Amino acid sequence: MTLVATTPKLGISFFEYMRDHILRIGDVPSLASVIREKSSSHPFGWSWIAE
Repeated sequence: MTLVATTPKLGISFFEYMRDHILRIGDVPSLASVIREKSSSHPFGWSWIAE
């Protein structure tokens, strides 16, 4: 998937995400941390083992 498709699925504006990371503002969390946070509330069983 591309960032254009992934960011809205996580509830993040693509343009705000890019602006934040290009300018190194730090207001938008990393996609990895958002994915980890969202996945912790959904039990995926043996198919998903969070590190």
